[in-house]
Amino acid sequence: MKPGMFNILVGGQWGSEGKGMAASALVTRYRPDILTTTNMANAGHCEEDIDGERFVAKALPSCAILSKWMNKVGGRLIGESPYEPRVIVGATAAFTISQLMAEAELCGLTSNGRLSIHPRTGVITEEHKKRENGGVGLEGSTKHVASTMQGCGAFLADKVMRKDGLKLARDWPELKRFVQHEGEGWPAKWTNETVLHEGAQGFSLDINHGSHYPHCTSRGTTAMQMAADMGVPANKVGDVYLVLRPFPIRVGNVYEEGKQVGFSGGHYADQEEISWEEVGRNAGMPDEVIKALLDKELTTVTRRLRRVFSLSMEQIRQSVRINGATRIILNFANYIDYGCYKMQNSSPQRKLANQLPDKVRAMINSIESATKIPVFAVGTGPRRNHVLWNYSKELRDNDQLHLHSLRAIDEDTA
Repeated sequence: MKPGMFNILVGGQWGSEGKGMAASALVTRYRPDILTTTNMANAGHCEEDIDGERFVAKALPSCAILSKWMNKVGGRLIGESPYEPRVIVGATAAFTISQLMAEAELCGLTSNGRLSIHPRTGVITEEHKKRENGGVGLEGSTKHVASTMQGCGAFLADKVMRKDGLKLARDWPELKRFVQHEGEGWPAKWTNETVLHEGAQGFSLDINHGSHYPHCTSRGTTAMQMAADMGVPANKVGDVYLVLRPFPIRVGNVYEEGKQVGFSGGHYADQEEISWEEVGRNAGMPDEVIKALLDKELTTVTRRLRRVFSLSMEQIRQSVRINGATRIILNFANYIDYGCYKMQNSSPQRKLANQLPDKVRAMINSIESATKIPVFAVGTGPRRNHVLWNYSKELRDNDQLHLHSLRAIDEDTA
């Protein structure tokens, strides 16, 4: 992670790549000064602490919870200062007030001045949700494209049309204490601080550059779009972490009374739709774990069973190119070979490749060969310490680690 720069974490497929886990691993390692997001209510990121405590974020960066988890008893290195990053929600985010306030309370951000919200950030109302769900007498349902129907597109339409009476964050008294003044963006405040932006959804859902319009989301989801949404100049963009899963997913289709009424979209030519049982059998998962996949692979927001596909190198190459990825994080390695479930680096000096099963190593080699981008880390489970870092000399020489990074690695592998 590049110090003093705006570093971006972006999903490389159709979402649900495990960006919450990837972001928390990066934050634990690097402790960036600022955490940012432009998330909307149609995406949820999950965090799971080392002791199993869980947090689901739909309004804040999911890593905002780490200032609480890393500072609790046993969560911090001896003599280490508390981790208290600033949290900034950008202008293109949109949330319900109840969700934002609940998350801010859980993360301890309600009264200490560390949370800032752009004045033009969106607030989603019940009316926005009803429109997307096809309420009686209302137009604008997105059910036909298997949308999450959380009101995001309806809100964006109102904002783009400058609808009379639309209320943004600056107009809600409940948010007054968090709303920053106009113009307090990157150029004025963040020049020498290290930022991690936790991107939402996935590149292939981008409304302009994604794979299958109109089966996409309602906005841009590329790394450069995220920088633009936060008011960041191009010369301040640092590392771009592209998060992948070995078997990409799409949100489930919509069914009503046994009839399909919403289709979430097609796939790339070099992949096929498969079943979760097939994934589990090929990975060598026990029967009870395969059965549990049907619950685990429900989407965070809609609770629909995700559709699953084989890996597409065409999709990955396109994602690397358009996002300008500098590092790849491969999550769900245990879906390739269950033998690496919850694996961690046994030593900071051992190479990642020497610890992984052959099937996982083969997929990493294929991805690196196709993209010419290093697989920087491999996620093996749901928690922020279920990760294998790549300690190759090339990455060590090129990666500007903070002093804390090395200490955190030693702590994680002790």
